[in-house]
Amino acid sequence: MWAGWLVLCSVFLGFLSARASAMPLRQWFEPQPSSYRLEVSKRARVMHLWQQDQLLRTFRVALGKQPNGTKQYRGDRRTPVGRYYIGDKRPSRRFHKFLALTYPNLSDAERGLSQNLIDQELWADILFAHLERTLPPQNTLLGGGVGIHGYGGRIELPIDWTEGCIAVSDQDIDYLYEILPVGTPVDIREE
Repeated sequence: MWAGWLVLCSVFLGFLSARASAMPLRQWFEPQPSSYRLEVSKRARVMHLWQQDQLLRTFRVALGKQPNGTKQYRGDRRTPVGRYYIGDKRPSRRFHKFLALTYPNLSDAERGLSQNLIDQELWADILFAHLERTLPPQNTLLGGGVGIHGYGGRIELPIDWTEGCIAVSDQDIDYLYEILPVGTPVDIREE
């Protein structure tokens, strides 16, 4: 076990030293800055779209079927709480369009490791995905496949119905899909 940690630390330190002159450390953990950001209030069931300090639009949202608290494990039907980024954009037959979020983030991975939901190797995979600005592993006991999506032609009802995602109308997801780049920060809060 210690040998594995030593190898991982050696690789990580080698990666750090090779990149030290190219980019400050804090930038490794955040995608390239976007002038846009999304803020989700789970309690109010709204999502605000900001461009720098200007509020552009507010959207009504539906959340996971168990909306209180943060996502703990796969299948708990909770929407996560924390800072994530749009990690991918793709059309979806089921939901019209899908903005994949970088769940699990590093805080989720730390919690998962301490609760034995993931092992050290998976923790490292999540860390390196964030360093490389790619989607972290999606098929873990922490869950995955969390994003912002449309209703996919469903009737828009004021109920929480997703498995942990954030749903907006199909018209709203068209708008967001068009203007938001991969790397846009998404802050999800309980309040």
